[in-house]
Amino acid sequence: MEWTYNTIEHEGFEFQIAKNNKQGPDILIIGSAIYYPRVISKELAENFSIHCIDHRGFAKRITDSKENVQEYNLTKIIEDIEIIRKLIGLQNFILLGHSGHGYMALAYAAIYPIYISHLILVSTGPSHGIHLSENQRYFETFASKERKEKHKSLQELFKRNIEENPIDFFRHYCVSQDALGFYDLRMDSNDFWDGIVTNKLAFDHLFGETFAEIKVEDYLKQINIQITIVMGKFDFQVAPYYTWDPILNNFPNVKFKVFQKSAHLPFYEEPSEFKNQIINPIIKKVIL
Repeated sequence: MEWTYNTIEHEGFEFQIAKNNKQGPDILIIGSAIYYPRVISKELAENFSIHCIDHRGFAKRITDSKENVQEYNLTKIIEDIEIIRKLIGLQNFILLGHSGHGYMALAYAAIYPIYISHLILVSTGPSHGIHLSENQRYFETFASKERKEKHKSLQELFKRNIEENPIDFFRHYCVSQDALGFYDLRMDSNDFWDGIVTNKLAFDHLFGETFAEIKVEDYLKQINIQITIVMGKFDFQVAPYYTWDPILNNFPNVKFKVFQKSAHLPFYEEPSEFKNQIINPIIKKVIL
């Protein structure tokens, strides 16, 4: 699948926008314009008009001013998404946020619901704080011996890699999580992360602080559009799927689906099921 890339400069950052060369219902994916085209399945890329956009954690910083945490607050992220949406000219689109980017999508939808037909959160736990702490217990009790052994070997490899090549810390770290993030233990995600550079302060602030303290209930109360949450049963990277239960008991209109043979990337690991069970029903409802 071929992707077309454009860039937009805003407030000292250069954001990339990736677009597949297909017509169809629009899906906007927040995160990295390099990473997500690599993990989007053909089932989605060949049937929908997909736009993958950088947020400030992945955007190239092009200003000489001193970096500060304020430029990475969630309000700034939401403003960037809206500016890019206007540039693309999207209306009535599906907004998809994966992992921690799901919180960005949730916050955007609370302010700009008028443009969104449906919100999908994929592999996003209730928070990166207390809920995330449950994933260690889940891994110890549910993961197979083979999965635990692979995770241990990847951690040892990670230590060697950062000693030999510390500049690629982010890539080494992501690959070290493969046993936690893929149902198929044979997976090697090195190619997915090749060439991707991050702004570390953005991730430290957003993923380590803002999303650790986030109250998803506050956002869910504000949003009237249809929301679907998708989790992988074998996802050990975020809070386990069942940590959503106490929250969603108060939001019966939120649709919730657990994919049985997926970990952190259900749209990659079970592409046909994701398209048929999640995306297609949404498209039919929008058309009707």
